[in-house]
This record gives sequence, structure tokens and C-alpha cells, in this order.
Amino acid sequence: MEAIGGFENLILLKALRATGVTKIDGEELHFVMWAERPNRVRTETISKGRVLTQGSDGVNPPWLMDSKNGVIREMNAVAARAFDADADFDDPLVLKGARRISVDYAGETEIEGNPVFKLLVTENFTQTFAVYLDRSTYFIIRREMGKPGAHGMELVITEYKEFSPVDGVMLPHRIVEKSAGRVRYETILDKIETNPAIMPGLFSRPLVALKP
Repeated sequence: MEAIGGFENLILLKALRATGVTKIDGEELHFVMWAERPNRVRTETISKGRVLTQGSDGVNPPWLMDSKNGVIREMNAVAARAFDADADFDDPLVLKGARRISVDYAGETEIEGNPVFKLLVTENFTQTFAVYLDRSTYFIIRREMGKPGAHGMELVITEYKEFSPVDGVMLPHRIVEKSAGRVRYETILDKIETNPAIMPGLFSRPLVALKP
């Protein structure tokens, strides 16, 4: 916590609004994301005039809304588990003692010649995954996690790059997700706003469908 900004700066960071682009399968998708502690998130992704909105209020099942047809629905089980796995506002080492998270030291290794510490993180006494800390900065630069896929569980590697300070907290501005030896997507954040005004119900599933 001290390495990425210190307790005082971290505790003041309660919500984020970020804009950027995700590159996937040769296409660039622009997005806006809102996130609020502890695990509320909403994303709006724009492609060719179509807006796909996904959200979770941290209590009810994650949902999605498609402007193409105006339909609002719960995510299927596979998508919901993957969405929930990425919804935590804080990284697993922040305030871990208050979040039903345990951490075990798993030794030292290297990633692309860079010395790292390996830690095994267990959440809610059930899900375990690995994170790798740069040995000189203590930034989390990689996560390895089993996620549900089309053909069962698969190992997904998430790389965190290009850290820079946002109101005193070091945050990655480029995120690359890989699986089975290929890049699934790359996300580049061009702007991060801290503690934006959050409209009531922003993360909740809308009650009325959009008109397509």
C-alpha cells in the first residue's frame, strides 16, 4: 500500500471515472467506466454507434443493456463470474485484512528477465490466484487466474503496465489480457478522474428498456 501511494491517499480514493480504448480482434472500442468501492462498476462501450452497457451494484447479478435492440438482461453465468472477478475496486493487497483475503508468499521468480515476488491470493476462502510484484517498485505487474471460458476453466494472464500517479495513487494505464498464448484484448486508459459525482442508481440494473 505504501508503494502505490500510502494509506491516506488510498482511503481518500473512493470512486473513479475512466475513459479509454480497448483493442480486440483488430477493432478499437471506446469506453467510459465508473467504479466505486468496494465492487460496483459500470462500463459503456461504443462501437459503430452501438452502445453496450454492463454493470454490477455488488449485490445483485451483473447485467447488460444493448442499445441495438434495447434489451436489458442478466449476464449468463459464465460472463457474470468473469465480470464479478474483475469488479473489485482495490487490488487484492489493499486493505486485505478487512476484505476476507489471505495472502501467501510463494517465492521469487522472473518475468521477461524482471525479478518479481510471487504471492498466492485467496478470496472468500474459495478462489485462489497468483499476483506478481515487481521486486523494485512493489507494483502488481501481473495476475494469473482461472476464469470460466467456452470450454471450461482457462488460465488468464493479466498484465498491468505504464503506471503513473492519479491524485497520489499509482495506477496502471495499460492492461493486457492473454490466454492460451494469445492476446485477448489490450486496454489503454487515456484519462482517469477521481471521486466523480455518482448518480443514484448508476450501477443498478435499469428498470425500463431502451427504445432501439
